Amino acid sequence: MSFRCEICNRDFVTQESLNQHNQSKHTTDIKKPVNFKRYFMIIMISLIILFSVLTVSSYIKKPGNHDEFANCLTEKGVIVYGNDFCQYTIQQLNYFGKSQKYLNYVRCTDNEELCNEKDIKTTPTWEYKGEFYPQVQTFERLAAVTGCEIN
Repeated sequence: MSFRCEICNRDFVTQESLNQHNQSKHTTDIKKPVNFKRYFMIIMISLIILFSVLTVSSYIKKPGNHDEFANCLTEKGVIVYGNDFCQYTIQQLNYFGKSQKYLNYVRCTDNEELCNEKDIKTTPTWEYKGEFYPQVQTFERLAAVTGCEIN
């Protein structure tokens, strides 16, 4: 007795052989049910990633809170001397947040000669019109000395 595959017209000796052949060679004809739960999860994860990227991107592009104040200090010739390893310099610069990039900041480790010439012994030290203001300064103090408005 012979068993014939109706799709490819091959002959087989047993029904079991025909079944194995159909399972391995003709599985594309069997429709699998759509897994909506899986697609839903993929779409939700994609949306969460997209939302996160957009949120981070908008935060990065957002201007600093003290851009105008920092720009005013720089325009008036204010210089802050400091060291990146000094906790007080880091604290002072962190007050400005993203706006610190507008400050005229001199790293004493990179400019030892200048800092020695100016006799900078404490960091941070602010310089304005030849006057030196050592240690961490508040915005109010810097505004009072320079006349810049705090925004």
